[in-house]
Amino acid sequence: MQVFHNPLHGGHVGRHEMFRGKLVPCHETPDRLDHVLAELRRRQVGTLVTPGEPDETLLRQIHTERYLHFLATAWDEWVAQDPANAALDILPSVWPGHAFRTDVLPANFSARVGMFSFDAGTPLTAGTWAAARAGAACAVDAARAVAGGQRVAFSLSRP
Repeated sequence: MQVFHNPLHGGHVGRHEMFRGKLVPCHETPDRLDHVLAELRRRQVGTLVTPGEPDETLLRQIHTERYLHFLATAWDEWVAQDPANAALDILPSVWPGHAFRTDVLPANFSARVGMFSFDAGTPLTAGTWAAARAGAACAVDAARAVAGGQRVAFSLSRP
């Protein structure tokens, strides 16, 4: 079995997430993937493979251009608003109502964060975009391995 692992996953290190109305340390951490990777190595399960570059065409077939642009630029915009933001995670605090328009991007950064977020459980950090792109490459390479004849492949990635 080929195990496609994300070498950049450690760049996505959230400090806090919202859980039951409180800011708490993130439950999902790089240690979790590192533990699984160590166990796969210890048990000699599969061949570890680093993914190739993300397939930009495929990313744009799966996600909207504006979503990808938001993820690619959010951290820089966050820090440009206030350099002190570099010490903070990006977490949504507002979301569009069900009847609100989603065809027009809000001018307000916090509103855009909410538009592209599901909840406040996964912060955006300085390394999130690179880690997510490498994670997408893991998933695609694992799927292509199976489509190409491999019986099984495993994509080990986060976020």
